[in-house]
Amino acid sequence: MARKTHRPDDILWTVTAADIDAAGSEKQDVTLGEVLDIKYPRKSLVKLFEEKLIHINGHKATPKDVISEGDEIWIAMAKEKIDHEPIEMELHVLYEDDDLLIVDKPAGVTVNSKDLVSLANGVAYYFKEHGIKRKVRFLNRLDRDTTGCIVIAKSGLAQSLYQQQMDDNTFEKWYMATVEGIVEADEDSLVLSMERSADGIHYEVNPKGKETRTDYSVLCRHQSQPVDKSVNKSKNSVDIASKNVDIELPDVDKSGQNVDKSVYNSQECGYTEVLVRLYTGKTHQIRVAFSHIGHPLVGDTLYGAQPTGQPFQLRAQKVVFTHMRTGERITVTA
Repeated sequence: MARKTHRPDDILWTVTAADIDAAGSEKQDVTLGEVLDIKYPRKSLVKLFEEKLIHINGHKATPKDVISEGDEIWIAMAKEKIDHEPIEMELHVLYEDDDLLIVDKPAGVTVNSKDLVSLANGVAYYFKEHGIKRKVRFLNRLDRDTTGCIVIAKSGLAQSLYQQQMDDNTFEKWYMATVEGIVEADEDSLVLSMERSADGIHYEVNPKGKETRTDYSVLCRHQSQPVDKSVNKSKNSVDIASKNVDIELPDVDKSGQNVDKSVYNSQECGYTEVLVRLYTGKTHQIRVAFSHIGHPLVGDTLYGAQPTGQPFQLRAQKVVFTHMRTGERITVTA
């Protein structure tokens, strides 16, 4: 629904000569749609135009309206109904701006499960208490026992913009994991095709599946068995700003066997802590990738690890992205 007053999270900007030039139109007149196509995913603007929430110089606009240098563009964010039952829950907020909320997810909580109290209910309560009249839009998913950075978009426009960054790999997702055995390679890129297995529970490496990419570098190797010092409980953040695992492997074998749930290194003592950059977002991707190379996550019995009585050790340690309004690179560490 159209409105006449600005809110703090609306987008306001003045058309510049650079905006006109960037539109790349050979004709004399440049339209609003041509300029917006450069700045935002087109599909995210359709609803805003339909609800008459995009304006030029205070007047309702259409994509075909001609614009000039100096015109004032106002994109009003739509008011929405919160789409989950608000349930009070303690949230550890890592970062927040007008478009994103990033919280530190605890172990043992699902992100969004039907008929269960989940993180979505806690975020809905947070939205309600802070007057954020929006749907809860998760940009990433974490397993029940995975902890760390989980990102929530506050609008459809923010969701589309940051999803585009994820698709372009400019939205970086970093994890810390503890795996069984001694990983020999200091770093590697695991490019594997994965799909859901026939049992409907596991995921497995299968040449018919979707291609995934999981890069890792070894942080440290321990020759003895791990003590009860879960990554999920660690208060120390690893400084990973100086190292960007980005490895080109042109000859990766993508036709590997399905996940073998035997632990290849079960007779070996020791465990390895690894830093992981996730380039794709397949369910259980990190767990399947390390199980496939014989180093399942410590405690991950679903994928062949020895039981420890503790949740598997995986933490979404850091996200890095480009701020949709300022263009600044933002780093958020759990």
